[in-house]
Amino acid sequence: MTALPLTLRGVALRSVRAHPVRTAVLLFAVAVQAACALIGLTLVEGVGDGLSLAEQRLGADIAVYPTGCLSKVDKARLLMLGTPVDCNRKRSSLGRLAYNDDIGAVTHQLYIADTLPSGEPLWIVGFEPETDFVLSPWLEGGPGWALARGEAAVGSAVAASSEVALFQRDHPVAARLMETGSALDNAVFVTMETLGDVIRDSVAAGVGAYASVDPGADYSAALVRLGDRDRRQAVTDWINLYVRKTTAVKSEASLAGAASGIRGQLVATAAAAVGVWLLVVAALAVVQAVLMNERRGELGVWRVVGASPARVARLMAREALLVHAAGACAGTAVWAAL
Repeated sequence: MTALPLTLRGVALRSVRAHPVRTAVLLFAVAVQAACALIGLTLVEGVGDGLSLAEQRLGADIAVYPTGCLSKVDKARLLMLGTPVDCNRKRSSLGRLAYNDDIGAVTHQLYIADTLPSGEPLWIVGFEPETDFVLSPWLEGGPGWALARGEAAVGSAVAASSEVALFQRDHPVAARLMETGSALDNAVFVTMETLGDVIRDSVAAGVGAYASVDPGADYSAALVRLGDRDRRQAVTDWINLYVRKTTAVKSEASLAGAASGIRGQLVATAAAAVGVWLLVVAALAVVQAVLMNERRGELGVWRVVGASPARVARLMAREALLVHAAGACAGTAVWAAL
């Protein structure tokens, strides 16, 4: 049987087959590098998402209440997620917030209350999904969850049911909030549009307390997020000085410290992943250098038979490409299997 002639195209493949130990070492090193890189990226992405969500769940940096409403709130129970209070004022008084460049986002909440058969109040929180950044991170479905008109989300302590009755009208429960450890666990959450429907239902049910409330123009609390949390005190003082008929309360220093700690953990996690990947790259470079040192004799043979340095470089590159491609595929398979 006549053997096929040896061509330069087949040299790389035959060289790989002729040195199984060397090839296996390189395959293993490349596979480990690829697997570490992919696993590291996955871990960083997962940890980053978790830490980012944890930071979002800390709530607003500043809570702004109508001055007359804040006096009705138990300061010990004041939350940066919003604290229900049966009080509201016109949003027009908040217009000056737009002139402070330190303010990155503002979302409004409006509170009304129904009465349960037990006589206890059932807080109904109207919020703005398009601007909200304090409630959506607590939704079990994640921050991207959207409520349609007529739908409601309920707190973790509200009885599990497919519907919730608000002023004698049932609303489908589309989402639940995770436990916050606050009064919000017993509340119902609806969009401002749905809140308008609920208010009309309250009037029809004989409750006239909210007949004049306009969800599009009124608010009970405005929650503020800053571009720089270190500016909390300065912005709080500015609001209390220049925004009339309101009182601003900043988040506790412990919450700001927690936010900074979360960001630091995220950076540390990313740095650790990069460090491991660089270590694997360095190990692979050492392996390559050792193996190339062992191949000096082989390279000398190529020069003796008249191969140019460029041709030898192409042959080595082709062989390395074969091994690295196979190793990368193996590493990807390991990552996919985990």
